[in-house]
Amino acid sequence: MRADHRLVITVLTQNTQGMQDMQDIQVVIVGGGLAGLYAALQLERFGIAYVLLEAQPRLGGRILSLPISDKGTGSGVSDVGVDLGPTWFWPHQQRMIRLCRDMGVQVIEQHVAGDGLHQHSSAQVTRHRAGAPGMLSYRLAGGMQTLATAIAARLDPQRLRLAHAVTRLERLGDSWLVTASDAGESNAGEPRQFSAQQVLLAAPPRTLLQHLDLSASLRALLPASLSASLLTALAATPTWMAAQAKFVAVYEAPFWRHAGLSGQAHSRVGPMVEIHDASASHESGFALFGFIGVEAHVRSGHSADAMKRACIAQLTAVFGIDAQRPVATYLKDWAQDEWTASAQDLTQSPQHPALDLSPWLPELQRLNLHFVGSECAVEEGGYLEGALRAVDACALSPVLAAEA
Repeated sequence: MRADHRLVITVLTQNTQGMQDMQDIQVVIVGGGLAGLYAALQLERFGIAYVLLEAQPRLGGRILSLPISDKGTGSGVSDVGVDLGPTWFWPHQQRMIRLCRDMGVQVIEQHVAGDGLHQHSSAQVTRHRAGAPGMLSYRLAGGMQTLATAIAARLDPQRLRLAHAVTRLERLGDSWLVTASDAGESNAGEPRQFSAQQVLLAAPPRTLLQHLDLSASLRALLPASLSASLLTALAATPTWMAAQAKFVAVYEAPFWRHAGLSGQAHSRVGPMVEIHDASASHESGFALFGFIGVEAHVRSGHSADAMKRACIAQLTAVFGIDAQRPVATYLKDWAQDEWTASAQDLTQSPQHPALDLSPWLPELQRLNLHFVGSECAVEEGGYLEGALRAVDACALSPVLAAEA
């Protein structure tokens, strides 16, 4: 690596004697979702040292695929999973297509063959004959988590710090002091501090503002008017999926396909307003999933079991008696996920983010502070593709290009 591009970061850790060990790295990434993992992959490809700090004990962020119990064979947990977070990407999203190819994960087309259903009331369901094919969409066999797992397998595990919730960013001279709470088994609750010149914030802006003491640092460094406008823009950017909830029911066989149905249904009744085939692959993990249309503040007043029962009852009313006994059910309410939803997200209508940070780029570049979450993509904001675009547009990209 050429010296004129070296971005030295010192990470301070405690050894067993309480002494400080020094470890030279170059970039600190905050967040282990797709944006953070992709940023780490890019840095690792060019031999640029980094550390990734993820608050949760798992990687993936809003990518969440839960494994299906293989009850049919009694072999425990299968290697296929159902998506409770992002599910699709589309042919025009070429970064996702290239990344999936490079990582060797299996891309499958969303199953849409067959008739659709419309639930007008609890007792009235109409069938709509299949017409022209809808827009082609892609999924990953085994769930989107397979992509996060494949990327993580290409990374140095020593650089991935799980259960490290970053709580404070302070600007000290020309560097950042990053404080993280270590929730690992051996150091539960013990804070860690990272002295860094370059920080990549790979999480939704509202999540960062909710968990980090970031405002004071930026106000101290930027002109007051610009700092206020930046913070206002960050706070105004909605977090995609933050108020959503998804329900998945897994079945031994795709009975809806056998009946000539696509698995797609729309409802005026609920609790699910939109239903799709969510099978983990073409051959196994047959499932239906639905977006729950009940508002977050109403959902919070009902137990998960009650919501599951209501969803199963709706699937039975729409698809018939075969839907009454799933072999497994999953419910994920993202509004209750502290690392996804902020108070603002729960009171606003869902919308795709469109945050253009270009007015503040000169100041952010001088600070060596980079927002690379999907919400910060000028195009495809909120989508998986947006996460990749935001990283590729980061000011570190010229450094990567120079190393190519």
